[in-house]
Amino acid sequence: MLVLKNIIIFLFFLSILVSSKLSAEISFEEILDDPADLELNLKYAKEQQTLGNLKNTIGTLERLNMLYPVNTDIKIYLLSILLKIDSISRLQLAVDTMLQDENTSKEARDYIAKIIKIIKEQKSKEEKAKPRNKNFAYLDINYMTTDNSNIDGMSKSEKMFRQDEVKFFSPDTMQYDQTYSKGVSLTVGRNLNPTSAISLNLGLSQNTQDKKVTDSTENDLKSATVTYTKILGKHFILPYVYYSSPNYRHNTNDFNTLGFGFANTYNINKDNSISYGASYSDTNYDKVFRNEAQNPDFQNSENYGMNIGYNYSLSDRSLIKAKVSYTDKNANKDYNGYEGVGYNVSFTHLLPIGNFVVSKSFQENNYDEKNSFFHSTINRVDDVRSTKFQLTGKVNQLIPFFKRFDKKELFFFNVNHVKQDVDSSLLNYSAIRETTSFNIIKRFSLYE
Repeated sequence: MLVLKNIIIFLFFLSILVSSKLSAEISFEEILDDPADLELNLKYAKEQQTLGNLKNTIGTLERLNMLYPVNTDIKIYLLSILLKIDSISRLQLAVDTMLQDENTSKEARDYIAKIIKIIKEQKSKEEKAKPRNKNFAYLDINYMTTDNSNIDGMSKSEKMFRQDEVKFFSPDTMQYDQTYSKGVSLTVGRNLNPTSAISLNLGLSQNTQDKKVTDSTENDLKSATVTYTKILGKHFILPYVYYSSPNYRHNTNDFNTLGFGFANTYNINKDNSISYGASYSDTNYDKVFRNEAQNPDFQNSENYGMNIGYNYSLSDRSLIKAKVSYTDKNANKDYNGYEGVGYNVSFTHLLPIGNFVVSKSFQENNYDEKNSFFHSTINRVDDVRSTKFQLTGKVNQLIPFFKRFDKKELFFFNVNHVKQDVDSSLLNYSAIRETTSFNIIKRFSLYE
């Protein structure tokens, strides 16, 4: 009997709970049947708020505010919801409308005064987030040393093609050697607004070789780059123009390159993004009296490139990137031009001592024409595989006690190891090269 009594009580309270829930759920059709019913609409707005449908809540309250302009509770309720969704522009519009309405009561005006204070505080925070100086400038002085395992590019077999015959590389062919680079670069720019900036970088570097001077090393390099950055919604857009001109000291291969391009990263969400870009450059070799016989025009070329990639954040400290690229080099002499498709995968991880990157890339270059000087019947096809390890960061991260000398953290380092393995249809270009470099940079900030 006691059990039956408990069951009846349980069913009674269950029926009350179910009936109250059913009566609490107001359909949108009921609102359409009686759009001016204040009690019904307020109940609907609160239910939508509970369900998280703040858009429906705001729409209902805005309509009620027009139907009942004297009702202070509706105005205050609407402003409180707009505060929750942190819509400053919409909140400002609602505040301005209510202040201009003669039906707005003193109670509502007092509440609006508090809202205005919140808006001002929010704008103040945004102003503080803007760069303190519209202009910026800094000077970088850098020094780099590089170990080269095969600086002259001796083939794996130590053989080459020349006029259809197989010959050995010269005994003087250099393999291991060190190169050094010291330079300076100046960057000046201006923050146009909180989402865009423009900058100019001017660079000058001197590159030398330790043991032997070859046809492709020692030079003085001048460069200039103009970059514009723009954040537009979820896009990070970066167009650029650049110029470079190496002056070789011991041969006649001086040239200049003018190029431009753009890159864009589209952030899908905090973990996923897509990046893509395109570029063009024009390279012209200097034609002076000392090298006219070599006809340097043969090496002039136009280069077109494009790429698209996908980036995925494994965590706040790790990132995976995958990229596909296409290159088309149009040279005055077709044996210097080629088309190539490349693939690259990289993993980046933020370590206490710096930013660590490991990457692997594959590229196949198909040359446009046979080079009869080497071989009259073999088309040159290069299969290039590269592996890269890189660690970059502040010297203070690598050597903690260095903070005593670098309190502003303006010393940077870059350690880089690259192994390139090329298999080519021409023996001359089948080679393995490894380079290991260490670069240290001192920055002088010209705007504090």
